[in-house]
Amino acid sequence: MASAVADRRRRASTPEAIEADLSALWRDIARDGPIGCAMMSNLVVFRSARAASDASVEDLFGAASVDAVLARHPSRVILIEHRQESPDVCRPLVASVGILAFGPPSARYGVEQIAVRSACADASLPSILRHLVRGDLPTSVWWMEDLAQVPPLDVIVAIGRQFLYDSRGWRDVRRGFLALAPVIDTVDVVDMNWRRLLPVRRALVRGAESTDAGWWRPDDIRIAHRPGDAALAWLLAGWFSSRLDWGASAMPQIHEDANADDVLSILIGGGAEEFVARFDGLRVLVADDAVEPSSVVAEHEGEADAVAAELQSLSHDVCLHDALSALVRHFRAA
Repeated sequence: MASAVADRRRRASTPEAIEADLSALWRDIARDGPIGCAMMSNLVVFRSARAASDASVEDLFGAASVDAVLARHPSRVILIEHRQESPDVCRPLVASVGILAFGPPSARYGVEQIAVRSACADASLPSILRHLVRGDLPTSVWWMEDLAQVPPLDVIVAIGRQFLYDSRGWRDVRRGFLALAPVIDTVDVVDMNWRRLLPVRRALVRGAESTDAGWWRPDDIRIAHRPGDAALAWLLAGWFSSRLDWGASAMPQIHEDANADDVLSILIGGGAEEFVARFDGLRVLVADDAVEPSSVVAEHEGEADAVAAELQSLSHDVCLHDALSALVRHFRAA
Protein backbone atom coordinates (compact mmCIF):
# COMPACT_ATOMS: atom_id res chain seq x y z
CA MET A 1 0.00 0.00 0.00
CA ALA A 2 1.23 3.50 -0.81
CA SER A 3 2.44 5.69 2.02
CA ALA A 4 -0.01 8.14 3.51
CA VAL A 5 0.56 11.87 3.19
CA ALA A 6 2.88 12.81 6.04
CA ASP A 7 2.99 16.54 5.46
CA ARG A 8 1.32 19.14 3.30
CA ARG A 9 2.51 22.69 2.67
CA ARG A 10 0.65 25.32 0.63
CA ARG A 11 0.87 28.98 -0.14
CA ALA A 12 -0.92 31.48 -2.34
CA SER A 13 1.00 32.53 -5.40
CA THR A 14 0.79 34.31 -8.73
CA PRO A 15 1.55 32.92 -12.19
CA GLU A 16 4.82 34.82 -12.28
CA ALA A 17 5.98 33.61 -8.86
CA ILE A 18 5.02 29.90 -9.01
CA GLU A 19 8.54 28.49 -9.32
CA ALA A 20 9.96 30.86 -6.70
CA ASP A 21 7.17 30.02 -4.27
CA LEU A 22 7.68 26.29 -4.83
CA SER A 23 11.38 26.72 -4.04
CA ALA A 24 10.45 28.50 -0.82
CA LEU A 25 8.13 25.63 0.13
CA TRP A 26 10.89 23.09 -0.50
CA ARG A 27 13.23 25.02 1.80
CA ASP A 28 10.51 25.19 4.43
CA ILE A 29 9.67 21.48 4.38
CA ALA A 30 13.38 20.51 4.30
CA ARG A 31 13.84 22.06 7.75
CA ASP A 32 12.11 18.97 9.14
CA GLY A 33 14.69 16.64 7.61
CA PRO A 34 15.98 15.35 4.26
CA ILE A 35 13.42 15.07 1.48
CA GLY A 36 13.68 14.21 -2.21
CA CYS A 37 11.68 15.60 -5.09
CA ALA A 38 9.85 12.82 -6.94
CA MET A 39 8.60 13.58 -10.43
CA MET A 40 7.87 10.87 -13.03
CA SER A 41 5.53 12.88 -15.26
CA ASN A 42 3.39 15.97 -15.66
CA LEU A 43 -0.28 15.47 -14.81
CA VAL A 44 -2.61 18.23 -15.99
CA VAL A 45 -5.97 17.97 -14.22
CA PHE A 46 -8.70 19.98 -15.92
CA ARG A 47 -12.07 21.09 -14.58
CA SER A 48 -14.48 23.86 -15.47
CA ALA A 49 -14.90 26.80 -13.14
CA ARG A 50 -17.58 26.28 -10.52
CA ALA A 51 -16.71 28.57 -7.64
CA ALA A 52 -17.16 32.33 -7.59
CA SER A 53 -14.21 34.21 -9.03
CA ASP A 54 -13.30 35.58 -5.60
CA ALA A 55 -13.15 32.15 -3.93
CA SER A 56 -9.78 30.98 -2.67
CA VAL A 57 -7.78 29.19 -5.34
CA GLU A 58 -6.49 26.85 -2.62
CA ASP A 59 -9.95 25.28 -2.72
CA LEU A 60 -8.83 23.65 -5.95
CA PHE A 61 -6.50 21.31 -4.08
CA GLY A 62 -9.47 19.68 -2.41
CA ALA A 63 -11.58 19.70 -5.55
CA ALA A 64 -9.55 17.08 -7.41
CA SER A 65 -8.81 13.90 -5.44
CA VAL A 66 -5.34 13.24 -6.77
CA ASP A 67 -3.36 12.68 -3.56
CA ALA A 68 -3.77 8.90 -3.72
CA VAL A 69 -2.66 8.88 -7.36
CA LEU A 70 0.45 10.90 -6.49
CA ALA A 71 1.37 8.41 -3.78
CA ARG A 72 1.43 5.68 -6.43
CA HIS A 73 2.82 7.67 -9.34
CA PRO A 74 4.68 10.85 -8.25
CA SER A 75 4.01 13.65 -10.73
CA ARG A 76 4.05 17.40 -11.02
CA VAL A 77 0.32 18.10 -10.88
CA ILE A 78 -1.12 21.17 -12.54
CA LEU A 79 -4.75 21.75 -11.60
CA ILE A 80 -6.51 24.03 -14.06
CA GLU A 81 -9.92 25.49 -13.29
CA HIS A 82 -10.97 27.29 -16.44
CA ARG A 83 -13.79 29.66 -17.25
CA GLN A 84 -14.10 30.34 -20.96
CA GLU A 85 -14.30 34.00 -21.91
CA SER A 86 -14.51 35.91 -25.18
CA PRO A 87 -11.23 36.43 -27.07
CA ASP A 88 -10.94 40.06 -25.94
CA VAL A 89 -11.35 39.26 -22.24
CA CYS A 90 -8.58 37.95 -20.01
CA ARG A 91 -9.03 38.42 -16.29
CA PRO A 92 -6.07 38.26 -13.90
CA LEU A 93 -5.01 34.72 -13.08
CA VAL A 94 -4.68 33.49 -9.53
CA ALA A 95 -2.58 30.56 -8.42
CA SER A 96 -1.55 28.49 -5.44
CA VAL A 97 1.28 26.02 -4.94
CA GLY A 98 1.74 23.07 -2.63
CA ILE A 99 4.01 20.18 -1.74
CA LEU A 100 2.80 16.80 -0.49
CA ALA A 101 5.34 14.75 1.46
CA PHE A 102 5.09 10.97 1.61
CA GLY A 103 7.05 8.24 3.37
CA PRO A 104 8.75 7.76 6.74
CA PRO A 105 11.14 10.41 8.15
CA SER A 106 14.15 8.45 6.93
CA ALA A 107 12.94 8.24 3.32
CA ARG A 108 10.66 11.15 2.60
CA TYR A 109 9.80 12.31 -0.89
CA GLY A 110 7.67 15.20 -2.01
CA VAL A 111 5.54 15.97 -5.05
CA GLU A 112 4.52 19.36 -6.36
CA GLN A 113 1.01 20.69 -6.92
CA ILE A 114 0.21 23.84 -8.84
CA ALA A 115 -3.34 25.18 -8.95
CA VAL A 116 -4.38 27.87 -11.41
CA ARG A 117 -7.75 29.53 -11.88
CA SER A 118 -8.06 31.04 -15.34
CA ALA A 119 -10.74 33.22 -16.92
CA CYS A 120 -9.68 33.82 -20.49
CA ALA A 121 -10.12 32.67 -24.07
CA ASP A 122 -9.27 29.00 -24.65
CA ALA A 123 -6.43 30.02 -26.95
CA SER A 124 -4.59 31.58 -23.99
CA LEU A 125 -4.30 28.30 -22.09
CA PRO A 126 -1.17 26.97 -23.89
CA SER A 127 0.82 30.03 -22.86
CA ILE A 128 -0.20 29.38 -19.25
CA LEU A 129 0.69 25.70 -19.31
CA ARG A 130 3.89 26.04 -21.31
CA HIS A 131 5.65 27.56 -18.31
CA LEU A 132 4.34 24.97 -15.86
CA VAL A 133 5.00 21.56 -17.46
CA ARG A 134 8.46 20.04 -17.36
CA GLY A 135 9.45 19.49 -20.97
CA ASP A 136 11.67 16.49 -20.23
CA LEU A 137 8.78 14.48 -18.76
CA PRO A 138 5.73 12.87 -20.40
CA THR A 139 2.49 14.78 -19.94
CA SER A 140 -0.94 13.29 -19.30
CA VAL A 141 -4.24 15.18 -19.23
CA TRP A 142 -6.91 14.05 -16.77
CA TRP A 143 -10.28 15.47 -17.86
CA MET A 144 -12.46 15.53 -14.75
CA GLU A 145 -15.59 16.65 -16.57
CA ASP A 146 -18.49 14.97 -18.33
CA LEU A 147 -17.40 15.06 -21.97
CA ALA A 148 -21.04 15.24 -22.99
CA GLN A 149 -21.29 18.57 -21.15
CA VAL A 150 -17.71 19.91 -21.45
CA PRO A 151 -16.00 18.63 -24.63
CA PRO A 152 -12.19 18.42 -24.60
CA LEU A 153 -10.33 21.56 -25.60
CA ASP A 154 -7.89 21.03 -28.45
CA VAL A 155 -5.37 23.38 -26.83
CA ILE A 156 -5.33 21.24 -23.67
CA VAL A 157 -5.31 17.86 -25.42
CA ALA A 158 -2.40 18.93 -27.63
CA ILE A 159 0.02 19.34 -24.71
CA GLY A 160 -0.23 15.70 -23.63
CA ARG A 161 0.48 12.28 -25.07
CA GLN A 162 -2.27 10.69 -22.98
CA PHE A 163 -5.88 11.77 -22.38
CA LEU A 164 -7.70 10.22 -19.39
CA TYR A 165 -11.42 10.48 -18.63
CA ASP A 166 -14.26 8.42 -17.17
CA SER A 167 -17.40 7.81 -19.23
CA ARG A 168 -19.36 6.34 -16.31
CA GLY A 169 -22.34 8.54 -15.54
CA TRP A 170 -22.28 10.56 -18.77
CA ARG A 171 -25.58 12.39 -19.10
CA ASP A 172 -25.67 12.01 -22.89
CA VAL A 173 -23.76 9.00 -24.20
CA ARG A 174 -24.06 9.98 -27.84
CA ARG A 175 -22.65 13.47 -27.27
CA GLY A 176 -19.91 12.08 -25.07
CA PHE A 177 -18.58 9.66 -27.66
CA LEU A 178 -18.89 12.20 -30.48
CA ALA A 179 -16.86 14.67 -28.39
CA LEU A 180 -13.97 12.19 -28.59
CA ALA A 181 -13.90 12.21 -32.41
CA PRO A 182 -11.08 14.80 -32.72
CA VAL A 183 -9.11 13.19 -29.89
CA ILE A 184 -8.89 9.46 -30.54
CA ASP A 185 -6.49 9.75 -33.49
CA THR A 186 -4.21 12.38 -31.95
CA VAL A 187 -3.32 11.06 -28.46
CA ASP A 188 -3.51 7.83 -26.47
CA VAL A 189 -7.02 7.78 -25.03
CA VAL A 190 -7.81 6.16 -21.66
CA ASP A 191 -11.39 5.60 -20.47
CA MET A 192 -11.45 4.40 -16.88
CA ASN A 193 -14.80 2.79 -17.66
CA TRP A 194 -13.09 0.61 -20.26
CA ARG A 195 -10.97 -0.97 -17.52
CA ARG A 196 -14.18 -1.97 -15.70
CA LEU A 197 -15.25 -3.83 -18.83
CA LEU A 198 -12.17 -6.07 -18.88
CA PRO A 199 -13.69 -9.14 -17.12
CA VAL A 200 -16.72 -8.99 -19.43
CA ARG A 201 -14.51 -8.94 -22.52
CA ARG A 202 -12.46 -11.83 -21.14
CA ALA A 203 -15.61 -13.88 -20.52
CA LEU A 204 -16.92 -13.18 -24.00
CA VAL A 205 -13.60 -14.14 -25.61
CA ARG A 206 -13.75 -17.46 -23.76
CA GLY A 207 -17.29 -17.91 -24.97
CA ALA A 208 -16.30 -17.15 -28.53
CA GLU A 209 -13.57 -19.79 -28.29
CA SER A 210 -16.03 -22.45 -27.11
CA THR A 211 -18.72 -21.62 -29.66
CA ASP A 212 -18.85 -20.54 -33.27
CA ALA A 213 -18.62 -16.77 -32.85
CA GLY A 214 -18.81 -16.38 -36.62
CA TRP A 215 -22.61 -16.44 -36.39
CA TRP A 216 -22.72 -13.59 -33.84
CA ARG A 217 -24.58 -10.80 -35.62
CA PRO A 218 -25.88 -7.45 -34.31
CA ASP A 219 -29.49 -8.60 -34.25
CA ASP A 220 -28.52 -11.70 -32.26
CA ILE A 221 -26.99 -9.73 -29.36
CA ARG A 222 -29.00 -7.97 -26.63
CA ILE A 223 -27.28 -5.89 -23.95
CA ALA A 224 -29.14 -4.66 -20.88
CA HIS A 225 -27.62 -2.25 -18.38
CA ARG A 226 -28.66 -0.79 -15.06
CA PRO A 227 -29.36 2.97 -14.81
CA GLY A 228 -26.16 5.03 -15.02
CA ASP A 229 -24.17 2.45 -16.96
CA ALA A 230 -25.25 3.22 -20.53
CA ALA A 231 -21.70 4.22 -21.53
CA LEU A 232 -20.38 0.83 -20.36
CA ALA A 233 -22.99 -0.96 -22.49
CA TRP A 234 -22.11 1.14 -25.54
CA LEU A 235 -18.39 0.53 -25.05
CA LEU A 236 -19.16 -3.18 -25.16
CA ALA A 237 -21.24 -2.65 -28.30
CA GLY A 238 -18.34 -0.76 -29.91
CA TRP A 239 -16.01 -3.61 -28.99
CA PHE A 240 -18.34 -6.14 -30.63
CA SER A 241 -18.61 -4.00 -33.76
CA SER A 242 -14.86 -3.45 -34.13
CA ARG A 243 -13.81 -7.02 -33.33
CA LEU A 244 -16.47 -8.63 -35.54
CA ASP A 245 -16.01 -6.08 -38.32
CA TRP A 246 -19.59 -4.91 -38.57
CA GLY A 247 -20.67 -1.89 -40.62
CA ALA A 248 -21.09 1.60 -39.11
CA SER A 249 -24.86 1.26 -38.70
CA ALA A 250 -24.75 -2.21 -37.15
CA MET A 251 -24.89 -2.36 -33.36
CA PRO A 252 -26.35 -4.78 -30.79
CA GLN A 253 -29.69 -4.04 -29.19
CA ILE A 254 -29.14 -1.96 -26.03
CA HIS A 255 -31.69 -1.04 -23.39
CA GLU A 256 -31.80 0.16 -19.79
CA ASP A 257 -33.34 -2.12 -17.18
CA ALA A 258 -34.54 0.07 -14.31
CA ASN A 259 -34.94 -2.97 -12.04
CA ALA A 260 -31.66 -4.67 -12.89
CA ASP A 261 -29.33 -5.90 -10.17
CA ASP A 262 -26.58 -6.65 -12.68
CA VAL A 263 -24.38 -3.93 -14.14
CA LEU A 264 -24.62 -5.61 -17.55
CA SER A 265 -26.32 -8.64 -18.97
CA ILE A 266 -25.55 -9.97 -22.44
CA LEU A 267 -27.75 -12.42 -24.30
CA ILE A 268 -26.52 -13.87 -27.59
CA GLY A 269 -28.57 -16.07 -29.87
CA GLY A 270 -31.36 -18.24 -28.55
CA GLY A 271 -32.65 -21.75 -28.18
CA ALA A 272 -30.00 -24.46 -28.12
CA GLU A 273 -27.25 -21.99 -29.00
CA GLU A 274 -28.07 -19.34 -26.42
CA PHE A 275 -25.14 -17.68 -24.68
CA VAL A 276 -25.71 -15.55 -21.55
CA ALA A 277 -23.23 -13.46 -19.55
CA ARG A 278 -24.11 -11.42 -16.46
CA PHE A 279 -21.79 -8.92 -14.78
CA ASP A 280 -22.65 -7.88 -11.23
CA GLY A 281 -19.54 -5.74 -10.68
CA LEU A 282 -17.66 -8.52 -8.91
CA ARG A 283 -17.64 -11.33 -11.45
CA VAL A 284 -19.06 -12.37 -14.80
CA LEU A 285 -21.25 -15.48 -14.79
CA VAL A 286 -21.47 -17.26 -18.12
CA ALA A 287 -24.11 -19.81 -19.12
CA ASP A 288 -23.70 -21.62 -22.41
CA ASP A 289 -25.48 -24.77 -23.51
CA ALA A 290 -22.29 -25.94 -25.23
CA VAL A 291 -20.10 -25.91 -22.12
CA GLU A 292 -20.36 -25.96 -18.33
CA PRO A 293 -21.28 -22.63 -16.63
CA SER A 294 -18.21 -20.60 -15.72
CA SER A 295 -17.23 -17.28 -14.18
CA VAL A 296 -14.57 -14.60 -14.53
CA VAL A 297 -13.69 -12.68 -11.38
CA ALA A 298 -13.26 -8.91 -11.65
CA GLU A 299 -10.09 -7.62 -10.04
CA HIS A 300 -10.86 -5.08 -7.32
CA GLU A 301 -9.26 -1.81 -8.31
CA GLY A 302 -9.80 1.64 -6.85
CA GLU A 303 -9.73 4.81 -8.92
CA ALA A 304 -6.27 5.81 -7.69
CA ASP A 305 -4.78 2.41 -8.59
CA ALA A 306 -6.42 2.49 -12.01
CA VAL A 307 -5.29 6.02 -12.87
CA ALA A 308 -1.74 5.39 -11.59
CA ALA A 309 -1.52 2.19 -13.65
CA GLU A 310 -2.47 4.08 -16.81
CA LEU A 311 0.00 6.87 -16.08
CA GLN A 312 2.76 4.32 -15.65
CA SER A 313 2.00 2.31 -18.77
CA LEU A 314 1.54 5.19 -21.26
CA SER A 315 0.39 2.57 -23.74
CA HIS A 316 -1.83 2.79 -26.80
CA ASP A 317 -4.90 0.57 -26.34
CA VAL A 318 -5.75 -0.58 -29.86
CA CYS A 319 -8.97 -2.30 -28.79
CA LEU A 320 -10.29 0.83 -27.07
CA HIS A 321 -9.29 2.99 -30.03
CA ASP A 322 -11.13 0.67 -32.44
CA ALA A 323 -14.21 0.48 -30.21
CA LEU A 324 -14.40 4.27 -29.91
CA SER A 325 -13.88 4.69 -33.66
CA ALA A 326 -16.76 2.30 -34.30
CA LEU A 327 -19.01 4.24 -31.91
CA VAL A 328 -18.10 7.59 -33.48
CA ARG A 329 -18.95 6.22 -36.93
CA HIS A 330 -22.21 4.78 -35.64
CA PHE A 331 -23.42 7.93 -33.89
CA ARG A 332 -22.44 10.09 -36.85
CA ALA A 333 -24.44 7.86 -39.16
CA ALA A 334 -27.45 7.61 -36.84
